[in-house]
Amino acid sequence: MKILELGKFYPPVRGGIETLLKAFCEGFVRNGAQVEALVANDRFENVRENVNGVSVQRRRSLGMLFSTSLCPGYRAAAVRSGADLWHAHFPNPLADLAILRAPAKIPVVMTYHSDIVRQAGLMRIYGPILEKILRRADKIVVASPRHIEFSKWLRPHRDKCVVIPFGIQLQRFETTTAGPPRPIGPILLTVGRLVGYKGHCWLIKAMSRLNATLWIVGAGPLEASLRAEAARSGVSDRVQFFGNVSDDELPAFYRACDLFVLPSITPNEAFGVAQIEAMACGKPVICCDLPSGVPWVNQHEITGLVVPPADSDALGAAIQRLLDDRATAQRFGAAGRARVEAEFTETKMIDRYYQLFEELIAA
Repeated sequence: MKILELGKFYPPVRGGIETLLKAFCEGFVRNGAQVEALVANDRFENVRENVNGVSVQRRRSLGMLFSTSLCPGYRAAAVRSGADLWHAHFPNPLADLAILRAPAKIPVVMTYHSDIVRQAGLMRIYGPILEKILRRADKIVVASPRHIEFSKWLRPHRDKCVVIPFGIQLQRFETTTAGPPRPIGPILLTVGRLVGYKGHCWLIKAMSRLNATLWIVGAGPLEASLRAEAARSGVSDRVQFFGNVSDDELPAFYRACDLFVLPSITPNEAFGVAQIEAMACGKPVICCDLPSGVPWVNQHEITGLVVPPADSDALGAAIQRLLDDRATAQRFGAAGRARVEAEFTETKMIDRYYQLFEELIAA
């Protein structure tokens, strides 16, 4: 089986979809497939390389427009690939336009990560294109049933939608590597880019009523304003910014914390892989009730607590409850670990996708 993976970028470029793309590619190679990853380069140069058995083709780019690479050779490279099946990741206009040129005999699987939220105004123009792509796709894979429930674009195509949750490598989170120096008292952890929809400001505001230390892992354009918010709230001494942390170091942060908080406030946060990373380490999770897969991953009163978005009082009250009730926190953490083992391992994710691919190619 030859699989063409259509992505935006490929590691070492960092990002949630890039991390998943690498997991898909290397997982399919382990299952015996020949895999080519077609992505944009970050400069005007074509590069082909073999990365852990994956043929990575980085096509030269003229720059970015509306968060999309201007990559003139991308579509033609896809058509020339000779793959048995195309696997694309939405949103990615490069892949979308390539799919419209896909040979009719080639099965196309689209992993639908989320609706376009931040640039929703563009959907007046892009909507008809998306509708054509969804019709062309043989199967549309979503990470939770809530994606279908809340997306107006997916509901008309629900008959071709398949739910396959994202997964992680459990062994990564069983490390005994030492984390950063521990402060006195409980530790709250949040992991994610420092951008508006992640809701860090609401978590920092909640810190004013908590006797705990907050560790923020991630970098982004809002770091200065978040530091200023910590100063205004009088909690600068208890909010620590660690910037980007390597994949090898990150599990130690999860291990060291007392509970994990995902304060994202919009459905841009479609799933929250960081939640399952924390759950893999046996930590209780607090997240917001978003119209996305986030509160499906973290089940209220089972693996953690779910609170209204953009509400620092509710966030603070939920955190305080788990800090005060360690027995409940431990019960949530154990249930989270069990849920990850049952539903959210990388092996299960890869096997479910591979079985889907085999069925489509056979048909």
